Amino acid sequence: MPSTAPSYSLILLAGQHVPHMRAGLATLAPLLAIGRCEALVVAHRGGVDDLEILRNLLREVGPGARLMPLPPCPAGAARNQAAEQAKGEVLFFSQADCLLPLDLLSRLDEALAPADRDAAAGICRVANRDDPLAMLMGAELAWERQDEQLPDALCAAYRRRDFLEFGGFDPADTAEGLENYELACRLLAQGKELFWDQELQIRRPLPSTWGGCLTLAYQLGRNRFRNLLHRRRLGLGSPGGGRRFAQSVLVMLAVAIPLGLGGHDWQRAVTLPIICLLLLYPLNRGFIKSVAHQEPHLLNRALLWCLLRPWAWTLGMLKAALDRMGGGAN
Repeated sequence: MPSTAPSYSLILLAGQHVPHMRAGLATLAPLLAIGRCEALVVAHRGGVDDLEILRNLLREVGPGARLMPLPPCPAGAARNQAAEQAKGEVLFFSQADCLLPLDLLSRLDEALAPADRDAAAGICRVANRDDPLAMLMGAELAWERQDEQLPDALCAAYRRRDFLEFGGFDPADTAEGLENYELACRLLAQGKELFWDQELQIRRPLPSTWGGCLTLAYQLGRNRFRNLLHRRRLGLGSPGGGRRFAQSVLVMLAVAIPLGLGGHDWQRAVTLPIICLLLLYPLNRGFIKSVAHQEPHLLNRALLWCLLRPWAWTLGMLKAALDRMGGGAN
């Protein structure tokens, strides 16, 4: 360990299922035992009944972990309030249900060793590997991450001075981790160096039902549309955005064509939407090939997922657009 190694504050949002949080918080104990970090577990949803459960879980973790209860507020505002009370020189953000690796601090030491490096990020991998749908979600996240390797609020560390100087996260942002790049885009636009560590991996339980998968896809669609707006505002490119936008267009056409044709031409009203949906497959060819190569037993589910996912994406995108225009609540 270098003599100049910084101290850390691990800021974890709570609000997941208790069994998942129990497993995630248990991974804090060996990190806190090193003596170079504190853990702030932030309860931002205002559920009084859950606070005693969290306190009991933190007692099991041991000293160095404290609970920070807040009135109901968005995730971005909760993280910012925790950052103001944190004592560490580096702020690491994640969720209470994430399994943190034993080498987290040493990997962050190495990543942030250069003085001009302002942020470091790692990868989210699936924790419940015995569930096929969770594995499918993990494969999708890994595939999508190839387009945009930036720190999000699920596994990211920022130097505290830079985090506070740049105003932290968007306080109105409701995203609880995945694909929330708003702060990273602001840092990138200012020429800050953001380090991507392929070996730094956290594990998180991912949805194991189709409903949970669609909810996650909805959240990702909303967040990615917001990221696109942030990038355009800051003059940055938007990798991967064209492919996702094209899929949303096909979904909207599949809905609009039957409504437009009505009963005038029922054959076209049926066949044209089917053609639009079948065109989703060429746009997902890379993802399908990746699943077929790495997880061939998931191929049938992946083919079905490529038909279902764009619908949830599109709803999320429309929700983000309404928020942008003031027609939806943050």
